[in-house]
Amino acid sequence: MAESDTSESLGTKRWPKVLAWVLIGIATIIILVVIFFTPLNNAMRSATGNDTPADTVVKNELVKRIDASKTGDPATDAKINAAVKKLKKTKMTIIMKAADNQQQLNKLLNSDTSLSQSQAKAATKIIFKSGQYTDLRQAVAKGKWVAAYKAYKQLSGSGALTYLKNSVNN
Repeated sequence: MAESDTSESLGTKRWPKVLAWVLIGIATIIILVVIFFTPLNNAMRSATGNDTPADTVVKNELVKRIDASKTGDPATDAKINAAVKKLKKTKMTIIMKAADNQQQLNKLLNSDTSLSQSQAKAATKIIFKSGQYTDLRQAVAKGKWVAAYKAYKQLSGSGALTYLKNSVNN
């Protein structure tokens, strides 16, 4: 009987160690995924030439925010619907390149939004000349979606996006 007690206590003493190693392994995997997510996502986009699942999530969030800006005015809402439709069709690589190049952003805004040529040019000029938009532009250009979201939230809170919208519409 003493022998079975010893073997039982050895077995129960192993479980905390095994569990600890499993938890350490899971934590390590999570940390590696977080650290290497952006490079892996960008490599996958480069290899396939298509949007990645993360890109699709980002686009869906953009679509939700754009849809939320509907006013109830049929003319305005039709323009918003057209912009959403074009956004869904635009590859993320094009958006990323435009975030890093003023002429490409101007061209993208002019072709994929309801902005006129002069409005697109004004928006592009503000986005590239004002330092407050730099973090957002650089994050988008590099495909760093978490950093882009943080920069967007900061710009939303500071009123910079409202300023941009008002500057373009005036």
